[in-house]
Amino acid sequence: MLINTPRFNKTSVERLVNFWSNRYVPDLSIIASKNGVLKIYDLLEFASRKGRNKTVTKLQRLIQINCECAGIKTDAMFSYIPNVVNLTEAKRIAEFVCSVYEKVLEIYQEQSPNPSLMAAIRLGETINFFTDFSSPWTMVALELPAIEKLATSLEPVLRQLRQQHISAKDRRAIGFVTTQFHFSTQLVLNRLTLPEQILLSPYFKFVEEQVSIPWQRICNAAALHDFNSPSLALVEQLLPVSQDIAQTVYQRTEELHSGHFSRRGGLDDPGIKASTIRDLEMFQGYLWLCALEGNMTSIEQELLPLCLLVFPSVDVSWKLAEKMLQLLVDELNARIESDQMYLLLPYTKGLLELFSDLEQKAL
Repeated sequence: MLINTPRFNKTSVERLVNFWSNRYVPDLSIIASKNGVLKIYDLLEFASRKGRNKTVTKLQRLIQINCECAGIKTDAMFSYIPNVVNLTEAKRIAEFVCSVYEKVLEIYQEQSPNPSLMAAIRLGETINFFTDFSSPWTMVALELPAIEKLATSLEPVLRQLRQQHISAKDRRAIGFVTTQFHFSTQLVLNRLTLPEQILLSPYFKFVEEQVSIPWQRICNAAALHDFNSPSLALVEQLLPVSQDIAQTVYQRTEELHSGHFSRRGGLDDPGIKASTIRDLEMFQGYLWLCALEGNMTSIEQELLPLCLLVFPSVDVSWKLAEKMLQLLVDELNARIESDQMYLLLPYTKGLLELFSDLEQKAL
């Protein structure tokens, strides 16, 4: 969530920061699935200073209108709740979301690789993705700035957005904010070529997750633990596979509930799949945060109120949500040793009980 936290500066946190950073490596599998063989120039040309300037120039003309369109879509989705945000607040939120994306583009533009490095990489001719795109030289040209630097650079604009959320009359407006980021990212990326999408997606993914998933707070909470802490070891074990866990749970949910349709469509819809996998990672993030903090406060006071707003707005039943969470808990338990169960049990049990209570109230 949009909660300010100090920068991480303790040795016991470094490995979690590295795991967090690895989430934002460009997804080159898209190229493999669509093209197989690609000239490295086609991708690296967009990664060059000239290519990034061209991308940013194109998007600077589109960011504002896309954020406004995302605001309209978000407002329509939450229209069943009277005045969750008023017109003025919605406009201000759209402006702040726009400023966040403008800052991301500024950082992206500054990240242009060293020209000599680009020249060295271009010595390769047509390359095969599976052998050459894994080259460390190529990855240096495509990688994001250090996570700490990216988080610090974005903190001032996110702080402004946080103040706008706090000042909203309805505290459930955080659901409005997270949904607007999701729609904004979709609309902006649709304006880009495939190479540009590959390069910019990690930056936008970082922003969207900064708003909805408490990765930074998880890293900070690790500073409360000794290096050999069992709870810290458990989080280090599960965090790197969070996306795989989410995808497995989603696939299982789709198999068991193929006939489910929400306001946005069926479970086989690509947009619903992407947002649900993100939500499943958000649930994992809050479980780890609670495990490291030693209490359920973050789930009870932050995650649950958000779900109370968002799930009804997209016609997701509490019954389906509870079943999906049970599948998530089952998958987490399957990936840890029996002598680790006690570390996670208080939080997985608490999470399931909270959602079971909500389902009973909704009946």
